[in-house]
Amino acid sequence: MRMNRVLFIILLILIASSVYKIAVSSKMGVYQEVVQAQIKVLEKKEILVSYLPLSIGEATLIQLPDNEFYLVDVGGKEAEKQMVSLLKQHGVQTLKGIFLTNPYDEHMGALDVVIQQFPVNTIYLPELTASTYHLSAFSQIKIRKVTKGDEIVLYPEVKIEVLSPSEPLSLSPQANSMVFLLKHKDIQFLFTSDINEEIEERLTSQFSLKSEILKVSDFGSNAGTSPVFLKEVDPHIGIIFSSDLETYPLSDDVIERLHESWTDVYILKRYGEIQVLSDGLNYEVDNIRDND
Repeated sequence: MRMNRVLFIILLILIASSVYKIAVSSKMGVYQEVVQAQIKVLEKKEILVSYLPLSIGEATLIQLPDNEFYLVDVGGKEAEKQMVSLLKQHGVQTLKGIFLTNPYDEHMGALDVVIQQFPVNTIYLPELTASTYHLSAFSQIKIRKVTKGDEIVLYPEVKIEVLSPSEPLSLSPQANSMVFLLKHKDIQFLFTSDINEEIEERLTSQFSLKSEILKVSDFGSNAGTSPVFLKEVDPHIGIIFSSDLETYPLSDDVIERLHESWTDVYILKRYGEIQVLSDGLNYEVDNIRDND
């Protein structure tokens, strides 16, 4: 009788173990489907620009047709686990390059972890402020210092044109951030990092800035995004990243100015990830919700 009871208990344990394995396997299967759903296969003429919805900081992933990836900034240290997870969801295994627009935490705080997880070919940073980045720990990675007027070809008909910083440097360190245009034939993406109105005035006097997509400066604070600048850029889409609202308060005046200029505004804290798919002539915008 005791032997039968022992066998019965062993049988129950085996059944419970099998059910647990099936449940875990099922969960893993769902997770893999979710991850797979984030990976896009591009046509030869397409690029995908994904504005990643980090809890704090900026990071934009540029995907090319040959499945090569570039990053613009890597987000804050507080969001480093989220950053790695998002890159894996997009199918990133290596990074062709990282553009670091300024040396502050919201833009490069997660750099250590990103480099540990993903091999990186080249780090791009502004020559005029290169000494403020402190990248000696990454001596194994090629560092390319860029300046106003430089062009970096990412792929046929896809290039980056560096607009700033230039001399004389601003007294405001964040205003000396790297600013550039990502050009894909007729479609332009303007990345403004944390520049203020002083640098916006300089840029509008030196360049044609008209762009379909604007990464709004300084997390939407009132330091930049002036009416004159918006008139010059004339964006269709405005992207605002998330940061500490006490340090970088989102300005109602900036939101109002964007709306008055007929710009569709996407605040990532509210919308989640925004993807822009471009074929060089037209583009489409997708809102990718968090699947967790």
